[in-house]
Amino acid sequence: MLMPFGSAFGVHNLGISITQLPYLYMATGVCMLFASPMIGKLSDKIGKYKMFIIGSVITSIMTLIYCNLGVTPLWIIIILNVFLFVGITARMISASALMTAVPDLHDRGAFMGVNASIQQIAGGVASIIAGMIVKETASGYLDNYGTLGNVVVLAVILTIFLMYNLHRYISGKQQQVTVPVAKALEDPV
Repeated sequence: MLMPFGSAFGVHNLGISITQLPYLYMATGVCMLFASPMIGKLSDKIGKYKMFIIGSVITSIMTLIYCNLGVTPLWIIIILNVFLFVGITARMISASALMTAVPDLHDRGAFMGVNASIQQIAGGVASIIAGMIVKETASGYLDNYGTLGNVVVLAVILTIFLMYNLHRYISGKQQQVTVPVAKALEDPV
């Protein structure tokens, strides 16, 4: 919901010049090259759902801060943007890891294909909703971006509950698999 307006918001609301935008995105991208593998390892270590919650909390806090900024120096925007993307990436990595455990191995490719299609549709619907919330003034300033941030945070909170149900389902599914294996190891016929 935020991304379609990211450049316009940066230029017209935050006061970044159009020539500074590449530096913002480059710095964020380079930081994510280092952060993403660490997020993946941490997700494996502490649990995918816990990592999803941590990423959701970071995303929510940073969204509320970022969407309500006025004209801000570039270095502060870079730091805030990096933290925002750390939260977003933590959610994406842990959610993807959780999702791959849903289908049986032989159905995983088809499942991931359908999942990717649904994500694309959801992204389109989210952009339409965001376009109904955000309004551009004659000067290019984006009104209601803070309201859009609030809607994003509500969506993040909703996904925490949805992912909890998925986490419970996957945990139950894994328990069903490990119990017969443990029994077989205990009782060698």
